Amino acid sequence: MILRKWTDDDARWLKANFGRMDLQTLSKELGLPLEDLEKKIRQMKLAGAEPDRPRKAPASLKEAVKETSAARKEYERAIELFHKRHFDEAARRFEDLIEKHPDEKEFLDRARMYLGACRTGKRTKGPTAAEPEELYHAAVFEKNRGNVEKALELLRRNPGRRDGDGRVHYLTACCLALQGDVEQALLSLRKAIAADDQNRIQARLEADLAILRGTQGFTELVAGGA
Repeated sequence: MILRKWTDDDARWLKANFGRMDLQTLSKELGLPLEDLEKKIRQMKLAGAEPDRPRKAPASLKEAVKETSAARKEYERAIELFHKRHFDEAARRFEDLIEKHPDEKEFLDRARMYLGACRTGKRTKGPTAAEPEELYHAAVFEKNRGNVEKALELLRRNPGRRDGDGRVHYLTACCLALQGDVEQALLSLRKAIAADDQNRIQARLEADLAILRGTQGFTELVAGGA
């Protein structure tokens, strides 16, 4: 294992991922011998950290939607900074998102992944939007800036990828709906919901799917009639 200098980015990444990966994986990702990693964990007082206090659940659907919307905006801003290769600022935004919105499952795992990518990106020359995960997030970025056709092009570049949580199908549905293709958008949304029922709940509140509301197919999907 090649040793390298420990950085603040490493510390942020370790804090964000400690408890989510085993020590061997953390050691490999950070390029640290296991013994040195354990020292870092003790120095950062991660092993003995007290669990977070339970967060108060939103009192109403309106509050829940408001919190999800705020998390989405913070996530999208961080993604935009990441694709501009402003890794330090993007990392801070992802950290804030993880801290402020720990219950927003839709964004939390992605934010953690990108926090690690910020650290890696600082040591990598040139864009790396060739892997399925990168293609997906590049498509999110293009959709959010209004370039829906480019987003769909990116989503179609790897049709055989595993989509365990249905997010690729969900994003495809959003893009197709924005283009006015109701039939194909419903087909993609059906696949997204089949992969993860959480997408059914999200679809009820999704502004990008506005054109589908009022159609029989959409009503059946979000009501559980898929």
